[in-house]
Amino acid sequence: MIIAAYRPGDGFLRVIRSLDAQTLPQDEFETIVIDDGSPDDTFERLQRHAATRPNMRVRRIENSGWPSRPRNLAIEMARGEYVLFMDHDDSLYPEALERAAAYAAETTADLLSPKESKTSDVWWGMPALQHGNLPNALESGGIEALLPMVPHKFYRREFLLEHGIRFPEGRRMLWEDIYVNVEVWRHARHVAVLADTPGYLWHSSATNNSKTYGPRSVEYWDRLDDLVAFVDRTLDAPGYEDARRWLLLHLYRGRVLGRLSRMLAGSTSEERSRALARAQRIRERYVPRDWEDGLGLWEQARAALVEDARSDLLERLAAIDAAVTSSVEVERLAWVDGRLRMTVRGTFATRDGRPLAFRREGDRVVRILPAEIAAALPPDLLDVTDRLDGFRLSVGVRHRRDRVTWELPHEPTVAFEPLDEEGLVTAVARSVVEVDLEHAALGAPLSDWVWDTYGAIRWEGLSRGTRVRYHGPARAALAAGRAAVAYRGTSGNLTLDTAGRLRNVVKDSRPQVGDVAGTPQGLVVTLPHVAVTGTTRLPATVVLAPLDGTDAVELHGSVVGGPDGGRLEATGEVPPGGYRLAFAVDAGGPLPSVFVAHVDEEGAFEVVRRPFDPPRERRIDQVRVWVRRTWRRGAATARAAARQVRSRR
Repeated sequence: MIIAAYRPGDGFLRVIRSLDAQTLPQDEFETIVIDDGSPDDTFERLQRHAATRPNMRVRRIENSGWPSRPRNLAIEMARGEYVLFMDHDDSLYPEALERAAAYAAETTADLLSPKESKTSDVWWGMPALQHGNLPNALESGGIEALLPMVPHKFYRREFLLEHGIRFPEGRRMLWEDIYVNVEVWRHARHVAVLADTPGYLWHSSATNNSKTYGPRSVEYWDRLDDLVAFVDRTLDAPGYEDARRWLLLHLYRGRVLGRLSRMLAGSTSEERSRALARAQRIRERYVPRDWEDGLGLWEQARAALVEDARSDLLERLAAIDAAVTSSVEVERLAWVDGRLRMTVRGTFATRDGRPLAFRREGDRVVRILPAEIAAALPPDLLDVTDRLDGFRLSVGVRHRRDRVTWELPHEPTVAFEPLDEEGLVTAVARSVVEVDLEHAALGAPLSDWVWDTYGAIRWEGLSRGTRVRYHGPARAALAAGRAAVAYRGTSGNLTLDTAGRLRNVVKDSRPQVGDVAGTPQGLVVTLPHVAVTGTTRLPATVVLAPLDGTDAVELHGSVVGGPDGGRLEATGEVPPGGYRLAFAVDAGGPLPSVFVAHVDEEGAFEVVRRPFDPPRERRIDQVRVWVRRTWRRGAATARAAARQVRSRR
């Protein structure tokens, strides 16, 4: 583990906590932290961390201005078989080192690229994982399997030493990680991709060094010239033709066309002229015309305007493209055989929510652009008729706390559909997507937590992500030993709660007063709107909060699902009084319901429905107080009951 540190502040605590939590024994890995001359107390704090961790070494050097020098020094100091370069405020998932070490040994990898997530990007790194685990991407997958080309990968140390692979040093060395990864690809014999285990979490922040660069500066283009020349030179060898072409196009579309298009608005005439000239030079030197089919239609249009030096039109076109959003909505939702099945519809849209329109001209479908822009582009760059094969709809679920995304497999169909105005159409993808609780995490079960559903649409260089929208009622399920609720979240997105944290199957089966039967010794709730598959028995707690504000009463039992449907059964002594009911399932906390129970001195048990409404806000606040007060005790009780149930299986 190699960490270049420079004034990390409290962010370093994330690193330490994640290393302490590794399932790989601490004596099987080492941590080397190089303080790059921080002007504060960073080095002293690092020493305090190392004093209690035998596998941690720290060293301080004179400030070099960039992570390259600290990393290179640590490569020489390291003693392990593999080195992983962490940033000083990121974290690893608990099984990252153990699983990576096992897979690297299995594949004899010179480099292992893990599944990486980013706090600010739902789809970060996901395209490179589309083929699952790859024992050797050199044989299947291509250099794109290394994306994102960050240094958060596992490199065989002897391999780096053998080929003299180091990070380029200097005070401002943008894209230093790409240099290393390209050289590794050029010399490696085995490059593995580990897609089935969360590995690295990048905590996005405004202090990232690369954000200090921009295409308005000469420095940006100088560094970019150096990078593309290095890629061109390093991969100019037999057997690497595809990698060279793919990566040069990747850099051109992102760091030339993409960054140039975004910088034009608000730039000075000098900045625009300089950036355009530098972009043209890169195109002439490194992107032959016969490579244009490697760019998408939207990218080809921008490239044509760059070639013609029409920065004015490029700025307008970039603004038009930037106004495009995406819309992915659930049209139907149901639990089928223990899987959440959704029929989704995805399309591009404008910022006001209207579908992105195209015009039919005879048997062709063309983009609608201002006349001056359309006249400056070749006709084939306006025609989208035969481009639907490149229309991609992705749907995935994202762990709300851990920020891990799992893409869901499906096979969409894409077509042009007419709009209200005659002659206008839009491109629409439709698909049936299933969330299999036991296999959705690339063959493994989804963990018990809250999962948000996201979609992304990609088409010919136009890419937009969005939340998957849902407007229907909650759908609860007891699926072969697990409970889950799919519902419309507060932002209108489809959310899946598999832990009973925010929603649970008791509340969201929507029982009525007649479904609740109680006695002073217990309670039974029939769950009318719950999809049941197989057999399920989960620990459950009913919390009865007295309306007079005294201590709550708890009943313990189970939520049961089987051939006869679903029900909650709980037992315990219920003293006379009035109570607001709350339900907890498995390890989830108690969630208040709309039911109030009254027990008289003779033991008569009556349940009435008291919906939450403004006149009862004070009572609601009381309910919230006892929920908070009993949360720890209720959660601990549920977890203990869960362990007992599982031990009997």
